[in-house]
Amino acid sequence: MFLQNLVKKNKYLNLLKYKIPFPDNKFVIYTRGRTGSTVLTDLLNCHPDIFCDIEIFNFLYSKGLVSFPELYIKSCSKRAAFNKKPIYGFKVKIAQLRYEHKYSNYEKILSDLNSDGWKFIYLKRENFLRHKLSNIMSAQSQIFHIMNSDSIKTPKIRIDCNSLLEGIKFAEEVEKTEKENLRNIPHLTLTYESDIIDNSKHQETADKVFSYLNLKTSTVSTNYKRIIPDNLEDTILNYDEVNNFFKDTEYSKYLNEYINDSI
Repeated sequence: MFLQNLVKKNKYLNLLKYKIPFPDNKFVIYTRGRTGSTVLTDLLNCHPDIFCDIEIFNFLYSKGLVSFPELYIKSCSKRAAFNKKPIYGFKVKIAQLRYEHKYSNYEKILSDLNSDGWKFIYLKRENFLRHKLSNIMSAQSQIFHIMNSDSIKTPKIRIDCNSLLEGIKFAEEVEKTEKENLRNIPHLTLTYESDIIDNSKHQETADKVFSYLNLKTSTVSTNYKRIIPDNLEDTILNYDEVNNFFKDTEYSKYLNEYINDSI
């Protein structure tokens, strides 16, 4: 009866396909939204041996709550073999584990993956102010990614300064939790600002991951481009108000930091 119920759920069906092998090598991208994880996935999938999957715990893909996460992950990992690849990876956001699927033991899930040979890549973003702006922009415009061939022009947005500050402080707390989750798990850390934002760094970034996975290098590229321009005055309608709100705070460096922002 147990197996029949699993098959009915369909999420675990691949486990019963005994002729389909599990991957030789496995990795997890542990991250948050708007960190460049889509770009990283795109780069890694340029390698002939890697199948880097979507956010398998996103409700859009999991089609609802996943009751048996470990079995679900094992089932999904066989997608690498379906795509004739020996290496499988997927990305997961802390919010998906904590708030969407409500796993009370999600730290143990991560620890068990590590014990089972999964390698961890921790992708984070250091500029919390611009990170929150990117979230606000995507939420208001419903534009989450832009390809080089797209002619979409992102609209200017009005920012509520108090909400922005709350978002920054929340991001700081989440990062503390993420680091605590990975405290006893060996991992490779990548940052949006150092490894993703600059297209000229993409090959170097991919090579870091390939080396971490004990793979030879492979040429990589991506067709994604930035959404938010460098100069935030071109994005924020009430830029002067935002600038004045943050100028005498510890976060002013984030607002004035001239970086290419948001993929």
